[in-house]
Amino acid sequence: MNEVHYVSFDSLQEGVGASQVLAYMQKIVNVRPVTIFSFEKNMPNKELLKEVQRNGIKWIPLTFGRFGVVGGINRVIRMSRVIDRNKIIHARSTSAGIAALMRFPSMWIWDCRSLQADQRRALKKTKRLSSDYILLRISEYLLARYSKKIIVITQAVIPILTSRYKINKEKMVCIPTCVDTIRFSEAIMDNSSEIRILLSGTFSPAYDLELTNRIIAELKRFRKVTVSIAAASGDTGLWNNIDHDFVLSAKHHDMPQIIQNHHIGMSIWKNDLGVCLTSVASTKTAEFLSCGRPVVVNSLQGDFGKVIGSNKIGIVTNDSSASSVEGYAKQILDLIGDPLLSERCHKVAVENFDLDNAVLMLEDVYAAVEAMNC
Repeated sequence: MNEVHYVSFDSLQEGVGASQVLAYMQKIVNVRPVTIFSFEKNMPNKELLKEVQRNGIKWIPLTFGRFGVVGGINRVIRMSRVIDRNKIIHARSTSAGIAALMRFPSMWIWDCRSLQADQRRALKKTKRLSSDYILLRISEYLLARYSKKIIVITQAVIPILTSRYKINKEKMVCIPTCVDTIRFSEAIMDNSSEIRILLSGTFSPAYDLELTNRIIAELKRFRKVTVSIAAASGDTGLWNNIDHDFVLSAKHHDMPQIIQNHHIGMSIWKNDLGVCLTSVASTKTAEFLSCGRPVVVNSLQGDFGKVIGSNKIGIVTNDSSASSVEGYAKQILDLIGDPLLSERCHKVAVENFDLDNAVLMLEDVYAAVEAMNC
């Protein structure tokens, strides 16, 4: 079998690198050889390198370098130089995809994690066309047209890519954001009168922290509420705007227990960000559900709005009116009183976001790309 060169601009020592990249590849390496290329702001020590390589994975960390546009271009060029065009190239994100495309590989996959151009534009104060938006859209066009396969993490984004870049939907495979449903095991929720809320991650400007605070304040009218923040490495610091009680410093392997010690998670994005929301699927939401904990999300967040709403495993926000905020708080109180809630959350996570199922789908993608090259 052909070796996989997994190309990631995310650090393996932070957030999605640990929770997604390593989680996938530690299982794929049982089927075929794997080399991971990543950029690291802090280069790993020998012990960490050995820990990753003990599983059979070859890890080649590269220094992150400068911030800004110049640094970004430099990373794309440096990454392109280390890629072997004769391997299966799994390029995670737009930048990694461009680095792969520069090598003209025969077997390569664009792992489209987000509509990056649209998301950056949505978060800017001015919505006029900018040079970086145009450059990213051109990049997405090239990746969509010339990659052999495209991995997306939501069903909602498929019609967007199909229409925008005139590609066959059969080229795309939806592999949702995944979670190890055994490690993130179901824990029965305690009957404490206190409601413990957990918010985690890097907290980008895309999050609706104002609505989050208003829901928390409304809940406090009825029950005692404590709010914990588990900020990931490299976080923006925006969590300081959340009315919180505790700040937890935790690595990814600590997250199952941290989630299980809380009653509910919150991951509300701004609902007015436009088309980029169709591609959103945060890992933490899957992790909360797998631990048997409901999540508060916004209605237009990828596939989560439909999955969470239809299965009654969380609260789905549509707007931020005073009456709606009051309704969200009452829904939360009703939901966490449901004795079957934990079981239902975990069941949905197993059915929709299980790591083992995702790995099987990914191996099918690799096999398909190999077959195209025969």
